[in-house]
Amino acid sequence: MASLTVTCRFKYDVFLSFRGEDTRHGFTGNLWKALDDKGVRTFMDDENLQKGDEITPSLIKAIEDSQIAIVVLSKNYASSSFCLQELSKILDTMKDKVGRFVMPVFYKVDPSDVRKLKGTYGDAMDKLGEASSSSHNKWKDSLHQVANLSGFPYEKRDGYVHEFIEKIVEEVLRNIKPVALPAGDFLVGVEHQKQHVTLLLNVGSDDSIHKVGILGIGGIGKTTLALEVYNSIVSQFECSCFLEKVRENSDKNGLIYLQKILLSHIFGEKNTEITSVGEGISILKKRLPEKKVLLLLDDVDKKEQLKAIAGSSNWFRKGSRVIITTRYKNLLISSGVERIYEVKGLNDEDAFDLVGWKTLKNDCSPRYKDVLLEQKYGRESDANKLRRLKDLKNDEGYANVLKRVVAYASGHPLALEVIGSHFSNKTIEQCNDALDRYKRVPHNMIQTTLQLSYDSLQEEEKIVFLDIACCFKGWKLTMVEGILHAHHGHTMKDQINVLVEKYLIKINESGNVTLHDLVEDMGKEIVRQEAPEDPGKRSRLWFSEDIIQVLEENTGTSKIEMIHFDGVIEVQWDGEAFKKMENLKTLIFSNDVFFSENPKHLPNSLRVLECRNHMCPFKWEGFLTMKFQNMRVLKLYYSDGLTQIPDISGLPNLEEFSIQNYGKLFTIDESVGSLRKLKILRVISCTEIHSLPSLMLPSLEKLDLSYCINLESFSHVVDGFGDKLRTMSVRGCFKLKSIPPLKLDSLETMDLSCCFRLESFPLVVDGILGKIKTLNVESCHNLRSIPPLKLDSLEKLDISYCGSLESFPQVEGRFLGKLKTLNVKSCRIMISIPTLMLSLLEELDLSYCLNLENFPLVVDGFLGKLKTLSAKSCRNLRSIPSLKLDLLETLDLSNCVSLESLPLVVDGFLGKLKTLLVTNCHNLKSIPPLKCDALETLDLSCCYSLQSFSLVADRLWKLVLDDCKELQEIKVIPPCLRMLSAVNCTSLTSSCTSKLLNQELHKAGNTWFCLPRVPKIPEWFDHKYEAGLSISFWFRNKFPAIALCVVSPLTWDGSRRHSIRVIINGNTFIYTDGLKMGTKSPLNMYHLHLFHMKMENFNDNMEKVLFENMWNHAEVDFGLPFQKSGIHVSKEKSNMKDIRFTNPEVDFILL
Repeated sequence: MASLTVTCRFKYDVFLSFRGEDTRHGFTGNLWKALDDKGVRTFMDDENLQKGDEITPSLIKAIEDSQIAIVVLSKNYASSSFCLQELSKILDTMKDKVGRFVMPVFYKVDPSDVRKLKGTYGDAMDKLGEASSSSHNKWKDSLHQVANLSGFPYEKRDGYVHEFIEKIVEEVLRNIKPVALPAGDFLVGVEHQKQHVTLLLNVGSDDSIHKVGILGIGGIGKTTLALEVYNSIVSQFECSCFLEKVRENSDKNGLIYLQKILLSHIFGEKNTEITSVGEGISILKKRLPEKKVLLLLDDVDKKEQLKAIAGSSNWFRKGSRVIITTRYKNLLISSGVERIYEVKGLNDEDAFDLVGWKTLKNDCSPRYKDVLLEQKYGRESDANKLRRLKDLKNDEGYANVLKRVVAYASGHPLALEVIGSHFSNKTIEQCNDALDRYKRVPHNMIQTTLQLSYDSLQEEEKIVFLDIACCFKGWKLTMVEGILHAHHGHTMKDQINVLVEKYLIKINESGNVTLHDLVEDMGKEIVRQEAPEDPGKRSRLWFSEDIIQVLEENTGTSKIEMIHFDGVIEVQWDGEAFKKMENLKTLIFSNDVFFSENPKHLPNSLRVLECRNHMCPFKWEGFLTMKFQNMRVLKLYYSDGLTQIPDISGLPNLEEFSIQNYGKLFTIDESVGSLRKLKILRVISCTEIHSLPSLMLPSLEKLDLSYCINLESFSHVVDGFGDKLRTMSVRGCFKLKSIPPLKLDSLETMDLSCCFRLESFPLVVDGILGKIKTLNVESCHNLRSIPPLKLDSLEKLDISYCGSLESFPQVEGRFLGKLKTLNVKSCRIMISIPTLMLSLLEELDLSYCLNLENFPLVVDGFLGKLKTLSAKSCRNLRSIPSLKLDLLETLDLSNCVSLESLPLVVDGFLGKLKTLLVTNCHNLKSIPPLKCDALETLDLSCCYSLQSFSLVADRLWKLVLDDCKELQEIKVIPPCLRMLSAVNCTSLTSSCTSKLLNQELHKAGNTWFCLPRVPKIPEWFDHKYEAGLSISFWFRNKFPAIALCVVSPLTWDGSRRHSIRVIINGNTFIYTDGLKMGTKSPLNMYHLHLFHMKMENFNDNMEKVLFENMWNHAEVDFGLPFQKSGIHVSKEKSNMKDIRFTNPEVDFILL
């Protein structure tokens, strides 16, 4: 197979049914375009097809070949017998069928008119009834059925048509999922194997559950085959889940992690709490039978994994299928998996095509059949494909090389890919030379096949590969590069890049070095073969048992260069074993190691010593005073065993020294400051360090003293850092008072944050920080000033919470043209900010600058890249100059009590603004006309002087006007308004409140309003109650879709979510409105609260306490006394026959 293909039983994703003359060139045409743009295969009939009275066989076939039907019920839909026939066929074909859906769109028609045959639908059916009496009843029934389906009602007042269409498209995309999972970029030899597995799965039968195991050695293509099968059948299931790398994820994260992933993918339960594997099994056994599931479990290696996530067949609903890939046949048999398929290697033809494509990296590689034609007939079947072959017709040509590779690889796909990648851009002679050397390698062994690529590497590339395969899988690339640089004496970045190119290792998105299990095993086997029976004669040791054997038996030799302690081990020895390891260069402790005796020797050859375990295997003071002329990297983490760094002048070539989380370390010897080759110095979270020695470190590139909370000072270092320092951090050095003068010409990052006692910014020689990109001075509470600086390259400046900082740092030329983030939050005594050039600024935070009087002047008023602007609680800020804010998304001017007007915006355009917060701006009288097309949230609460505002904000859904006591009118009611709080708006007119209580505004059923001085319940409420604390009603079947209304002299505290008690048949449920909006200020009048109840806001599922076929009693306790209350039932979602406002049993007795 040359490309990824996914078989689907539907030719079309969507069939559009519509009345052509109503919507073809308008709504339906736009809907088709939106679906097509998203790649949805949509059938929309040709305008000429609807000429007769009967639907054509081609339309019937299109309906049968579609997964979803969208029925656009427009004004004249029912007047067409053609449309009604089409609708009946759609319902017969799709309704209540698994995996198929009918979505009605009520386009400018009321669903109740369709259901009850009112208006144009009633008129149309009356006319059609006279002419088509035989089909009349069926059409009426079809209209009734489609009107009762969950759909999409639309009226002009519901907003923009394109937004309405977007909602429909989103729903379609949710239902035509899943998307094919990527199985590879060039697949060969898969199709016939896919057919075998599909037959074993017997997908067409829903009377049983089948589990199929896909068996094979690593790298043979089990996962690729499984994904191809999965993609071809997934559309036939209600839900599906691909659990990849079960072995790896189980080992790293545990079985509960896998159970949670399964619940999340199939049921959407992302926050399920599982305390044990047994509990997870119980949950899965209960939930999995609810749906027809397709489950793919990749790389299972233990029976416990299957038991935890896909136990016995009775866990699943009939029709479900489970696919398992594994290397272990016995695991499948012992788990009751009877249907097993063993993956076959590629035949010569497929292997030839695969390695050819990998070598040329395109589709121009000659195919196997083309080569046969060339050899048999001496002609070329395709000139483009055989362009290279044309010049290479002899036995030593390109085709012959590919055939030789096929023979060596023995059909193993991973081996073919690795070899093909290696031969890319190589000459025929180079390829043949390599293959000649491999003749002695047994071609039937995967280990040997994979080693072909290794043998082609240069010597240094081989060494680096073995280092990574044996010791560094999963490590951060930067750490691996640093250690290998020190170990080998020069950078190995180029060699690592070659390994990536040769498909031997990969660098994942997180920056970690990864490699396939087979490739890792291949590298380790190469090292093991150095001395199969004597690990002491191998170059690298990583396996715990081998390390214990070598140390306890003292069999180490000069062959050993690297040891990685990666497991918890205990060694009973005499401490002498390291003495024989005269070439040991790297020693890493990644886990706790317990030595019965302290090591008596470490070889002078040692270059890297890293100890990142809590149980320190050394008594460091003695070792650190020894001479290690070759030591380059020394890293010590997480231990309380070291109290002082002694004289380490015996490490003159040290380049990286890291000490982290040593809680009892209190002294660092002067010799540390004289390591002239030191490039990286980290002393992190050493909480007892009070001072540093004098630092004369001309090679230093990175200095990190973070969280040395008792560090008070470090010595004079002018020129002590040379000109190479790029990163400096003293973050969290709470007691640090001063930093000596520094020359920082090359510095790119400086972090002085949380130095609470720092009184002065370090004096920079010549004031030049020309290369600095990030400067963080956050929470330096005692810092009073920052000297003039040159900051041409600065991208981020944070001086927030510098409560003693009197003025903004003087910037040479006022140029901050590359600055993207500026944070001046809580600089409480800062009065002004000078004029600056901020053309690239994206985020500006001036909040809580209590004394700031003037907004910083910006050159040309241009802040065209700014997305977030906060001036919250700038109490002395009176005005903001005219600005260009085209990309602004959030503007927060809350608590600017002196602000008299909003900033003048160039052209009045704030087209990207989504959130505008202007709370407690007491002197703000008006808001200028602004065009805020994207505005969603507007908070004007406690703007006591605000009299009016005028915004074009069609998307506004949340509006807070609490304590706007002068506000009389909301001139334009936003059409999407869903949440409104107007507590204590004493001047709001009755005409305005009437508009806000218009039934049309609340028709969507998701509003939450609080309005002042509304004495009665709106007329459109179905039932009204007099004064009390609670209301009662009765309902059948499910809880009705209702809106509640309360008039009360009290209100809910807007600072927290208010809870309402709902008692159903004596069982109490808590309803939380889900909102935090409103005011804490005392009420001056009664208020009306109106809100729609949503089932997702109840604390528990009430269905378990409902009576079947009986009336249920509901009592709603509002938690406050009310004067009047009312209830409105959504007729679109609930039937009035199923709700009563008096006790039905009493009514029956009276009757």
